[in-house]
Amino acid sequence: MTVPHTPKIPRLSNSLLRKIFVAASIRRWNDQATPIEFVELDKQAHKIVIAYFLARYEESNNKTKINWERLILQFCFEFFERIVLTDIKPPVFHQLAKTHNNELVQFVLENLKEDLQEYEFFSQMGEYLTSHKDNIEREILKASHYYASKWEFDIIYHFNPKMYDVQNIKNVIDKQVEEHYKLEGMKQIILYKDTRELITMFGQLRFQKRWSQTPRIPATSVLGHTLIVALSAYLLSYDLRCCTQMRINHFLCGLFHDLPEILTRDIISPVKHTIKGLDQFIKSIESQAVQDKILSRVPQNIKDDIEYFTQDEFSNRYKIDCFRHQIASSQELFEHFNEDRFNSICGEFLKVCDQLSAFLEAKISISHGVSSQDLVQGASGILEKCKNKKINGLDLGILFRNFI
Repeated sequence: MTVPHTPKIPRLSNSLLRKIFVAASIRRWNDQATPIEFVELDKQAHKIVIAYFLARYEESNNKTKINWERLILQFCFEFFERIVLTDIKPPVFHQLAKTHNNELVQFVLENLKEDLQEYEFFSQMGEYLTSHKDNIEREILKASHYYASKWEFDIIYHFNPKMYDVQNIKNVIDKQVEEHYKLEGMKQIILYKDTRELITMFGQLRFQKRWSQTPRIPATSVLGHTLIVALSAYLLSYDLRCCTQMRINHFLCGLFHDLPEILTRDIISPVKHTIKGLDQFIKSIESQAVQDKILSRVPQNIKDDIEYFTQDEFSNRYKIDCFRHQIASSQELFEHFNEDRFNSICGEFLKVCDQLSAFLEAKISISHGVSSQDLVQGASGILEKCKNKKINGLDLGILFRNFI
């Protein structure tokens, strides 16, 4: 008698997913008069997008070798630290870090231990947060952090430049950005309007709200959603036994999968899929927008990435000698192409991560007491689609079935 194989349970916990979503409720600049509400999740998403561009420019223009997994992990470490230390204002945090950094880091690790200790990288997190050792990836993250803050504060400054201490804050942030002008990507942003506008286009995705036809708490943006997909995809990739390059690709593809919506906005699925031929027509509009507004402005390495990440974003694919191939079966992808040299992406898996984010957006709002027929039906429909989903022996459905 054959004993059925028991699917593996993901290490990604409901608790950690909720902690990630807390970032969508952390208001930034809450002691300033702001024309719009800025939240931490959007800032972090913008930060890692900027970091991606800075890293690629370092590679293309300076021939610098970037360790992409280190860049992603260090971003995750900083992000998780931020959501734990949410109540400490940045100037106070930086002062405390100079005198009590080890104690702060220990507090962060204790808070995250239950959710992250099973991951291979957890031991590296404390080492990174307590170390002052520099690497190019850390410098890129620091520069992108400051520029994302500058991008936000420039909006606040133009809204009310006469408010108390606003000019001083602007001067401090501008100086922090200037300290990273030696990075090739920062030169591109400061000197060239096209590159600067590109960063702004990504920033504007924070103004496009998801589920825009119904009230929600928190009201996550398209930009925030992409980071949740990226983080979920990256963490789950460890349990899928993905090779290093596939893990990196899953994070970046999650981050960029909604990029074409810069032009079309977040058109809801019933509209896209009910009207015959509309979905394909929207795809063609999005493709042309990506070409005109993004691909025409960037070096070849970024162009290659954007095309690979956004065209048929939920297809299973790999590359051989730079030529792209699609494959229907995710199992076959893992059996034959789960090696760094194939540059693979499991689009079927990324679709599950995309639906997981949408499911959580609905369920968390309902749990906060803000509900609607759209949210209830949306969550129910996603649960029905995904509750039994398994990929490469990993029970992804449990993330939906057991979410309370």
